[in-house]
Amino acid sequence: MHHALGRAERQHRAIANEKPGPLLETKRCACGKAAPARLLVHYGKCHGCRLADRIATLHDGDLHILRHMVGATDHHPRARWGLRNEYLLNRRERAAMERPAAAGFARVGTALPQLQYFHATDPGCRVAGLDTKRSRVALSLGAQP
Repeated sequence: MHHALGRAERQHRAIANEKPGPLLETKRCACGKAAPARLLVHYGKCHGCRLADRIATLHDGDLHILRHMVGATDHHPRARWGLRNEYLLNRRERAAMERPAAAGFARVGTALPQLQYFHATDPGCRVAGLDTKRSRVALSLGAQP
């Protein structure tokens, strides 16, 4: 017995059988990692390479400031890292935070008369060495006014 398929049924089967478009296919980045073609077409690099480029814009002092901002220093136990997310900066020293803020690792916080607070972002917490749990703790602290 032959069953006639309705138009809607034929459309659903056609959609289910079609291949993904060229932008959804997986391609290889120059570093060798697999990445969606859309990402490579848009940015020319995978997420890892883009993050590495942003990290390359930092100086050693900038990384030290990021680690201090979230409490990821050698004199604190690793279990306590991320229990703060603030860095109080004198306006004359603002140039020291320009690179991390421009790279997206820090954001501007509350402004005081001669001082400025900065807070680490999620990528900034990761660059500073925090794991997922400690990053969530630090980001919840940085969200407070």
